[in-house]
This record gives sequence, C-alpha cells and structure tokens, in this order.
Amino acid sequence: MYSVLPEVRSQHLGEELQGFWDKEVLRAGNDAQKPSLTRAIIKCYWKSYLVLGIFTLIEESTKVIQPIFLGKIINYFEHYDPMDSVALHKAYAYAAVLTFCTLILAILHHLYFYHVQCAGMRLRVAMCHMIYRKALRLSNMAMGKTTTGQIVNLLSNDVNKFDQVTVFLHFLWAGPLQAIAVTALLWMEIGISCLAGMAVLIVLLPLQSCFGKLFSSLRSKTATFTDIRIRTMNEVITGIRIIKMYAWEKSFSDLITNLRRKEISKILRSSYLRGMNLASFFSASKIIVFVTFTTYVLLGKVITASRVFVAVTLYGAVRLTVTLFFPSAIERVSEAIVSIRRIQNFLLLDEISQRNRQLPSDGKNMVHVQDFTAFWDKASETPTLQGLSFTVRPGELLAVVGPVGAGKSSLLSAVLGELAPSHGLVNVRGRIAYVSQQPWVFSGTVRSNILFGKKYEKERYEKVIKACALKKDLQLLEDGDLTVIGDRGTTLSGGQKARVNLARAVYQDADIYLLDDPLSAVDAEVSRHLFELCICQTLHEKITILVTHQLQYLKAASQILILKDGKMVQKGTYTEFLKSGLDFGSLLKKDNEEGEQLSVPETPTLRNRTFSESSVWSQQSSRPSLKDGAVESQDTENVPATLSEENRSEGKVGFKAYKNYFRAGAHWIVIIFLVLLNAAAQVAYVLQDWWLSYWANKQSALNGTVNGGGNVTQRLDLNWYLGIYSGLTVATVLFGIARSLLVFYVLVNSSQTLHNKMFESILKAPVLFFDRNPIGRILNRFSKDIGHLDDLLPLTFLDFIQTLLQVVGVVSVAVAVIPWIAIPLVPLGIVFIFLRRYFLETSRDVKRLESTTRSPVFSHLSSSLQGLWTIRAYKAEERCQELFDAHQDLHSEAWFLFLTTSRWLAVRLDAICAMFVIVVAFGSLILAKTLDAGQVGLALSYALTLMGMFQWCVRQSAEVENMMISVERVIEYTDLEKEAPWEYQKRPPPAWPHEGVIIFDNVNFMYSLDGPLVLKHLTALIKSREKEPVLFTGTMRKNLDPFDEHTDEELWNALQEVQLKETIEDLPGKMDTELAESGSNFSVGQRQLVCLARAILRKNKILIIDEATANVDPRTDELIQKKIREKFAHCTVLTIAHRLNTIIDSDKIMVLDSGRLKEYDEPYVLLQNKESLFYKMVQQLGKAEAAALTETAKQVYFKRNYPHIGHTDHMVTNTSSGQPSTLAIFETAL
Repeated sequence: MYSVLPEVRSQHLGEELQGFWDKEVLRAGNDAQKPSLTRAIIKCYWKSYLVLGIFTLIEESTKVIQPIFLGKIINYFEHYDPMDSVALHKAYAYAAVLTFCTLILAILHHLYFYHVQCAGMRLRVAMCHMIYRKALRLSNMAMGKTTTGQIVNLLSNDVNKFDQVTVFLHFLWAGPLQAIAVTALLWMEIGISCLAGMAVLIVLLPLQSCFGKLFSSLRSKTATFTDIRIRTMNEVITGIRIIKMYAWEKSFSDLITNLRRKEISKILRSSYLRGMNLASFFSASKIIVFVTFTTYVLLGKVITASRVFVAVTLYGAVRLTVTLFFPSAIERVSEAIVSIRRIQNFLLLDEISQRNRQLPSDGKNMVHVQDFTAFWDKASETPTLQGLSFTVRPGELLAVVGPVGAGKSSLLSAVLGELAPSHGLVNVRGRIAYVSQQPWVFSGTVRSNILFGKKYEKERYEKVIKACALKKDLQLLEDGDLTVIGDRGTTLSGGQKARVNLARAVYQDADIYLLDDPLSAVDAEVSRHLFELCICQTLHEKITILVTHQLQYLKAASQILILKDGKMVQKGTYTEFLKSGLDFGSLLKKDNEEGEQLSVPETPTLRNRTFSESSVWSQQSSRPSLKDGAVESQDTENVPATLSEENRSEGKVGFKAYKNYFRAGAHWIVIIFLVLLNAAAQVAYVLQDWWLSYWANKQSALNGTVNGGGNVTQRLDLNWYLGIYSGLTVATVLFGIARSLLVFYVLVNSSQTLHNKMFESILKAPVLFFDRNPIGRILNRFSKDIGHLDDLLPLTFLDFIQTLLQVVGVVSVAVAVIPWIAIPLVPLGIVFIFLRRYFLETSRDVKRLESTTRSPVFSHLSSSLQGLWTIRAYKAEERCQELFDAHQDLHSEAWFLFLTTSRWLAVRLDAICAMFVIVVAFGSLILAKTLDAGQVGLALSYALTLMGMFQWCVRQSAEVENMMISVERVIEYTDLEKEAPWEYQKRPPPAWPHEGVIIFDNVNFMYSLDGPLVLKHLTALIKSREKEPVLFTGTMRKNLDPFDEHTDEELWNALQEVQLKETIEDLPGKMDTELAESGSNFSVGQRQLVCLARAILRKNKILIIDEATANVDPRTDELIQKKIREKFAHCTVLTIAHRLNTIIDSDKIMVLDSGRLKEYDEPYVLLQNKESLFYKMVQQLGKAEAAALTETAKQVYFKRNYPHIGHTDHMVTNTSSGQPSTLAIFETAL
C-alpha cells in the first residue's frame, strides 16, 4: 500500500474542516442563529469541486453529439451510391469522429469518477476526524443524550453518504440541461412526435420516485423487524447456556421463526417493488421509442432508418441521465442532508468545561471539596451528591464506603471534573490518575496498556508489576506482557483487567489517585496483596481516595467517609468511629464480612457502562476467558489467537454454492422455467428493434423503386407493421416484469430456507461451539450475511442477468449483420477474460484489506468511549486522536487502492468496447455493398450502448461472486456437528426427579477435545441448579416466566422473597416494564436477585449457585443466603463461591485445586486440621474474621450432629432424612 499524500492526511483534512466549522459556530453565535454544517462544508470544498463540473459538461455533450454522426453514417447507406467517392470519404470522416467521441467518453468518464470519489473520501475523512474529536470532549450530560452505538453509527453509516453524494451531485444541473438539448435535436430530426416520447419519460419519473418512496417506507419497517430479530438472536447466543439448561430451545426457536416470518413478508413486498423498478428501467427505452414512432407514423410521416436510430440513440443517452443519475442525485442529496443534520446535532452537544488543573506553586498537592452538590440529570429533583465537604492531603488515604447507589463513583467523578457542581467547589491540585470501576483496556499489548504513552523504564515497570500482583499472570501468558489484548480485553480475565488498570495508574506516577473499587474483581488473597503492597506501600506518599466494600481494610485509612443516597452520613477515622460506638453494621453490615460489589449509580448517564462479570476469574478455567471480553465484540478481526481463526474460503465460489442456493429457493422445474423466461425476454427485446429496422428497410426499398417514375411515396400496410411492432413491445414489457418478479421470488425464498436451516443447526450445536466462536462471528452470519441474501444479492443477481443478456444480444446482432466481426471478437474476448480474472483476484484482496483496515477505526472509537474518563483523567486526548488519525490514514490507503484498481479495470473494459465500436463502424463501411441502412443502424446503435453497459455487467458479476461468499458462509453453518437429540424415546415419569442426588464417579472433564483436563478423577456423592445473571430483553414478567406458566400472584411472591418487590413496583410499567438490552437498567446485584426469583418459581430439585453474590453488598448477600436456606430447604444446593462467610454454614465443603478434589468434609471438621487448605484460607482473612467463621462453623456442626446439646432450633436437620444438603465448592486462586 502507498502511504497517504500529506494533503489527504486525516489530521490535515480534519483540522481544515474544523477551522471552517469553528468560524461558522462563531458567526452563528454572533447572529443568534443555529450554525449550519452544510455551509461550513461548502465553504471548505466548493472551489475544487466546481472544477470537476467541466468534466461532466464535456462528457454529457459528447453523449448528445454522438447520435448525430451515427445518423450521418446511416444516411450514407440510405443513399448508397458505389460511384460517389466524396460521400464515402465523408462517411469515413464521420466514422472517425464517432470513434473519437467513444474514446473521449471512455477516458473522461473515469477521470471524473476518480476525482469525485477522492473528493468524497476527503470529506468523509475530515468528518470522522471531527466526530472523534468531539466524542473525546462530550460532557456527561451529552453522553446521556447519545449512546456509543449512535456515535459508531455516525462513523459507519452516515459518513458513508458523503462518498456517494459527491459522485452524483453534478447531475443535478447536467440532467435537465441534457434533456433540453436532446429534445431540441429530436425536434429537428422527427418534429412534434418527439414530445410524445419525452412525455413518457416524464411520466416514468414520478412513477419511479413513487416506487422509491413506497420502497423506503417498507425498508424502514423491515429494518425494525430485522433489528428485533438480530437483538433476540444476540440474546439467544449470549444466553445459550441458560437456554440449553432450561431446555428452552423450542420456544426460542418459535420466537425467532415468527419474527423472521414477519420480516420476510415485508422483504418480499419490497423485493417485488424493486423488481418492478428494474423491469421498468429495462423496458423504458422500448416504450419511449414505441410511443414516439407510433405517433410519428400515425401523423402520416414516413419512417427511415437514420431517423429511427438517431432517435433510439438520443433517447438512450438521455434516459440514463434522467431516469438513473438525476433521481439518484436527488435521493443521495436528501440522504446526505439528513446525515449532515445528525452529525451537526452531535457536533453541537455540550462539551466538558476544560478545567486546567493547576500544579500548585508551593509544591503542595491537595484535593479540597466544599459544600459540593451536583446532579447527573438536571431534570431530576434529587441531587446525586449533596453537601459534601472533605480535604485530602499527600500521604493520606480516604476510604469511601456506602451501600449500592450511594454515589461513591459520582464522588470520584466530581474530583475528576466529570460531574459539574451545581454549587459548592472542588479544588484539585496535582496530576490525577484514575482507576475505573469497570476495568478499561484498549486493544494493544498488555505493556502498552500499562505504559499508556509513558516511556518504558524497566526498574519502575517491574516494581509496578509486582505491586499489582501481575507477575504470575504475565508468566502464564505466552508472550508475557507483549501479549496482544483483544478488543475488549478478551484475553484477560476480569481480575487481570482490574489489575492492569491499577498498574496503569501506578505507573503514571501522578500526585492524586482515585481508585474506584479496584479490589472487588479479585479474591481475598490478591485483594489483600493489592491493598498492602500497592495502595499502602507504593502509593503511601500520594493522595489516595479509595472507594471500597472491603470493610476489613478500613483500619488502614487515614479517614473514612460514609455515603448514603448521595449525602455524607459521617466522616472520621476508624478509631473515632469505634469510640463513638458507631456500628458499621447499621450502615453496611458487620465488620467481618468481606463485601465485594459493583455499585452502579442510578443515573442514566452512566448506564452505558458495560458490566464485566467481575467475579468470573478463576484461573483454573482453562477456557479462554470469553466471559469477560466477547460479550459484544462485534469485530471478528481482532479476536485473539486463543479462538479458532475464522476460515475464509479462498479463491472462486464453487458451482456447488450456486446449486445449493437456487435449489433452496425452488424446485428445479421452476428454475428451468426461469431460464427460459429470461431467454424469451431478451429475444423479444432484440426483435422489437429488429422489426423497426426491417420496416424502415422495406419502406426505403419502396421509395427507391418508385422514385424512378414520379415522386409518389407508397405506403406499406400500416396495420400489419404497427400490429406486430405493438405485439413485440407488449411482449418485451410483460416478459421483463414476469422475469423480475420470479427471480426475486426464488432468491428471497432461498434466503428464508437457508436462514431457518442455519438457525436450527445453531440451536443444536454443542456448547463448545459457542465457546470457540465469539458472539460477533456467529451474529455476523445472522445479520450481515443474511442481510446480503435478503436484500442485495437478489437485486444484484437480477441486474447482472439483465445486463449480461443485453451484452449477448448486442454481440449477436452485430455478428448477424456482419459475420466478419466474429474474427476480431475472438482476441477481444480473450483479452477480456484475462483482464477479469486478473482484476478479480486483486480486487477481492483489496476489498478485504479495506474492510479489515476499517474495523480498527470503529473499535478505537468504541473503546475510547468506554474509557472516556480514564483518557481524560490522564490527559491522553491528543494521543488518542493521533492514533485515530493513524487508523484513518491506514484505511485511506486501502480505500485509495480500491478506487484506483476499480478504475483501472473500467478504463480497460471501455477500451475493449471502443475497439468493438471501431470495428463495427469501419467494417460496415468496407462492406457497404452488401448491407442495408437498417441493419447498419441496428448494429451501430447497439454497439454504442455497450460502452457503459459492458463494464457494469462485469462489475455486477464480480459483485455477485463477492456476495455468494455470504451464501457459502451461511451454508457452512447449516451443517455443524449436532449434540444429542432434544427428546429421547424413553421419557421419564412426569414427577421425576423425586430428589436431587448427584454422583460423581471418577469424572475427568475438559471443555474441548484438545483442551487440558479441568476436573481430574473427581469422585463425590452429593445428596443438588444454575444461576447466572442472564436477563433477556423484554418485560420483567417475560424474564421470570418466559412461557406464562405462573399466575401474577406467584410472580409477585417470588419478587417479594428476594426483596425486589418495592423496586419493581416503583417502575412505571411495574412488571411489564421493558428491560434494556441484556438488563442493563438493573445493577448486577439486582439482576442476580431476578435470577434467584426465577429459580424460586421453577422449584427444581437441584440448585447450582455459581458465585451468586459476588456483586452485591454484604447486606443483600446475607439476604440471599437466608432465602436460599429457607426456600431451597428441600433441594440439593451447590454453591461455588469466593466469599468464605457465604458458605461456612454449608453441610459439606469441597475444596478443588487445579481440577483435583483436595478436601471434602464438613467445614468444622476441615477447620480442625491445621494442615488443610481450607484452614489456611480462613486464616488469610485476619484473626478476628477467622475466629468468627470458626465459631459459626462450630455452631452449625453441633446443631446438625448433636441437636440435643445446646439450644434446639427449628432448623434441626438430619442429612439422612432427605433434609437440605448444602455443599460449597471452593476454588483456590493465585
């Protein structure tokens, strides 16, 4: 690839346009108007674009002049006199001018296209630069008004309109001008009857635009259905484990099938419209010529070959411009205006006030907050933070604690300057480093993530790695810290990402550290390491504000701030709190709980944070940790190496793909009929023109014989000639329409069939398939590839078939008239085939390159938006902008190649056509003796239409082949390996199972055939169901009870049990409130409670709880545990946990280490053994906590085994009597 010219660099272009836009904003401000982006664009680009208008002018005039010379040549044949050498020389001169015009057209057209597409590219690149620059400066208010998706959409769809609009813009004036010129010439040629033809042309225009309007309204309806289908698909694929566990495949399959049926019915309608449109385009010229000459003959004029074919060619020239270029210019301009308006609204959103944090003159860093009150949302009455005051000086650690939604994260954003005060003040002196609650990593190496633009200093770097407990993790990664992280950190687990985030902050060596709950994504041991080594030692001279739920660390804090509902409840040191007898429990729950939790401020502005499943990092899980990353990774380009590489089929699309594609659509009899119909349509098309030339010949023959004896022009039998002519015209139109509709019917049908097959095969695929392939890759098949099959492929296919048949028609007519033409056709054909093969190989790769280089532009934008606060806290906007520009320039290089290669081919194809025209023109003059004027007219006028059409045909053939790749990809997914059938012949009795017993008998288990063993020789007997916070879009009711099996009362009771009843009742639609995508309008804790309610409703015998409470605060945790003990008293419960206090009262504890069963006994028994792993883990927690846990274990043990000792309790259980058996599985980490 060639590097970009300095004047097309993203930075240069962006700053240029930004300058004009800034001036425009200033001007509008002074005149109290709304600034107009269109005006800025015009001011920036009008000069260079105007020059290109000259090209259009020359090109369109040449198209109008060509037919005149054609007429002169045919004229020579009409008055053919072998003796007249002057006439012959003149005819040669005319032929030379005709071919010269053809060559000019061939060259000019492509020069013009190349330059306008470059202009479009410049505008697009400049726009993208401005959009990204704006995105980095958005205030949080503005972030609430827009979403990441919307900004990415501006960058992917809206900006592309500029590429298209520049191509057609000049036709807005060239079209009408050309129409006027053609009408004048026709008037001179055939008089008043030309108006009849023009009238038809003008009637066709509104008809087409009417089709267009109908089509776009259908299109938007289809788009809504498609969106819903893809969103549902996304959730099916994300929640596939849950769906398979609950055996919900049938019902989800019905859901998708219904959605798809609605979508297809709309698609068929819009396809028929498109078919009508193409058919009308195909037969428009025929109808126009028919009307013109019928009028002409009926007015009593005599038809001659020169008149017929001059008219045909002139109409041909104007028809393209008037029915294709002019309407699409209007359409593109209106689309572009809409896009410009959307971009303009985005560029006018609020920016964050650029507060320059001054470095203190006296070297005293500090954070001082006084009477601070602020709102995330100006509309709401209750402030997010109210009346806060505190001061932190170097060497101090301020711990901020409080329940969920207390405003802890908001407090940090206030210090960052992200949350503007409504009153009060924030005074920050010093450089800030910020660790967000959602760990943010960008694609690049682990090292580049930590350095974040700073220079690499080995010693300091090693220290940081050690302090942040990353040493071991980096040794485990195969390339160490040079391992490339995928788009959203796909190679790292949640805990690793959190620590990379922390390391980034520590390496910055700033003065002020804002840490938003960095300890919750890691287990007890690591969390302790981070707190002691990193926060207390490495950062001990700095100003540190730590938001946390780990109450055991509060002792180390210099001061503690307790928040509740945005207000400061109390502030002081740990000892002061103890003296005042303040019970932490009243605020948060007792001291010996280890809380880890993700707090989500209840504010719309922060909703678009994505949740990482912070708890899912157990290093044993040998599966590449997809849980964290690929949640919505749409790009398949940067999927890390751990995933299987997506297989691209190289080379040409096999014949088999075409066969399968057509056979999916219809029976082979229908397909044979379709082929015949196509042939018939083309034959009628050619015969209609041939009949005209035959008629003209007969007429001129008559004139010739009569001329000798007095000048009486004899009439031919009008009824006979006109009758046949009308019949042929009607046949052409009818065949054209029938063929279009049938092609669309067959192809859309096959799209439907293939989609259903693919979906069925996906649902039956084993879970391993979903681990191996990221969601983005599977979804891509359902969105992009099926989209091609529904929408673009049928259209392109039909277009290709039409133009191909026309090209064949042109060549056969020429060969029929002058058989000698076949000789030069052979070398031309060979050259053409060679060119096409050579071009297709290159262009496919160039196209791939172009789309591969486009992805980083989008992923850079979306990852920047996710890490917006971090980027701004570190003042890294400049660097991100430079990176963005670099990505853009890379894409421009590929795009430039794409433009030039396609022009390269086009010029050569048009040269072949020009050769053909030359051969026909001069060949007919050389063989003048044997030819009629009508035949020459037919052959030459046909040859001239070949110019644009031939290369369009080749283009479309390449497009069809490219889109058939989508068909191949879909077919590839229709036969995946299947899991066992959904239903067995032997059905268990309806009440089965009666009790949940689980037996492991020497189980070895791995996730994939070539993966490592995850469980090794596990043998255990458990007298045992899955809970993972997966919510689906739809109402709350749908989430609890997808198939309406329970009454409302049961649902409310279940919600009451998990203490969500009040929350749900406060919602506007109560139980029918729509959940946002994957439930993001609930905090992670709340989502888990909803899943628990789902479990309570289903009353299963076995309950598996996987880390159910990692994301809720200690208080809620206790509630969940209590509920589980009550509600599932008759069940077997398996708990997988990192928090010891949640499981200390289980019946038995199973400790696993690297997949092997190490210990399995009652908790108290394990604690008696000082050598046991479990004992060591409990001791890790510190003396007080360990003692409390041991005490609890002891009570439970005695209560269970010796109920008569000690106070009896209604919870007396005896394992043998089938009473609750709970079991905790504990994995060691680190």
